[in-house]
Amino acid sequence: MAVNDRYNRQELISGWNQERLNASRTVVFGSGNLANYTLVSLAALGIGNVEIYDTAKVNLDREFLLFQAGEGEYKAKALERMLKQINPVSRIRGVSTPMSAPLLTIIGKPDVIIDTTNSQKSKNDILKYAMSRGVRVISASSDRDKAEMYFIDSSTEQKDVSLSAYEGKSQGATTSGIMGGIITEELRKAVMPFNASDQPVRKIAYSLASPRRFSAEDGKLERENLKDKKVLVVGAGALGNFAVLGAALEGIGNIDVLDFDDIDSTNLNRQILFYDAVGKMKATALAERVAEIAPRAKIMGLVEKLDENTKYFQENHPDAILDCVDSFAVRAIINYFAVKNGIPLISGGTDPRSGQVVVYEPGKSACLDCKLEVETALAEQRKAAGCRYAPDPSVIMTNQIVGNMMVGETLKVLNTGYGEPIRRILKYDSTVPVRGGLVGSDEACECSKPEVEEWLKQVDKKARGIKHRKH
Repeated sequence: MAVNDRYNRQELISGWNQERLNASRTVVFGSGNLANYTLVSLAALGIGNVEIYDTAKVNLDREFLLFQAGEGEYKAKALERMLKQINPVSRIRGVSTPMSAPLLTIIGKPDVIIDTTNSQKSKNDILKYAMSRGVRVISASSDRDKAEMYFIDSSTEQKDVSLSAYEGKSQGATTSGIMGGIITEELRKAVMPFNASDQPVRKIAYSLASPRRFSAEDGKLERENLKDKKVLVVGAGALGNFAVLGAALEGIGNIDVLDFDDIDSTNLNRQILFYDAVGKMKATALAERVAEIAPRAKIMGLVEKLDENTKYFQENHPDAILDCVDSFAVRAIINYFAVKNGIPLISGGTDPRSGQVVVYEPGKSACLDCKLEVETALAEQRKAAGCRYAPDPSVIMTNQIVGNMMVGETLKVLNTGYGEPIRRILKYDSTVPVRGGLVGSDEACECSKPEVEEWLKQVDKKARGIKHRKH
């Protein structure tokens, strides 16, 4: 497998220094869901030296990176083996030695220590050791409804950073997925800042129970059985990897994955489930891999392009569509079929520093064209004679965060016991201190769509209007 170009897409980002990441050393405590999502992000990013400390053993209720591990095996060693497959370039080491406070000295002085456990004792011991050595700490915890993290250095006030409210609670998949991506972005800022203002923030929280989402608010969510629900995921790239994985881990029973592209080695820095599948078709490779991880889900990979000629909706009526594509023009087509067929649509988009989620529920919120004017992009594409492909910068963190944010909103669309989905645009932005929030209007639209031929005539008319305005 080619690995020399795996970082090409992130090295397109201005100010990127892969050598600095490769030379860095991070120590991670924990092996639960939050550790899994943090570790996979660190490995894909190319953190050069990662050590995992944990004494837990694999059981039947295993985390997603442990799907190949044997029951009774130490999780730290199994994680080491899997992460070396995901990125053979990084130096990964799993340690199953019990790490009581006196033994912490063996970890020395890494660039950052990350505690992903829900153990107050672990956090207190690690914080005391790190402050005595001048080591920066990211202390994070999650449960099924929310997750929080603190970034701590010698200048940070250390009040209320033990996250004691999470003690004894199970870590959720979606909340851990979101926070694992956030942790890695904050670590990147600590190890490889782009400029003097590109620094970690002290605290970030995300709560599925909060109407604001980027908040530590508590609430009561009722978990429902989703085994009879069906979703269509359009796009099996970086967002699609996390959306399909997250949907399956949350118990959605039927998932169709639609994509017509194949896997390239430059995808490997963010499309984490394709580590041994270069050259295969994304849709089928993703469906097969997630079926291994979550065998209770029925996952179908469809190698086809979703365009105006698709026959998918003549034969299927999913409960929701997840838009994981990277083209506004294709989003316009997805939006057309969602509005035409009255199907809720959860749309995600990212760039290297930020991302957003938009939810369309018929009669309850506005469609993508009303919010993002996606039909304008399709109109411009249809009137253009052609276009030259140029690869865009892309990195794992925003895709992991937004892909899991999409899953969180999908759960709410599928069953109201999970709470109400967002009506506005949900943003993540690593360049602003608050990191995330809601923007735009929460008004619904009353859009409807004609048959596809008539709709395309309307789009082409819009294209002529664009041309007229430009001259």
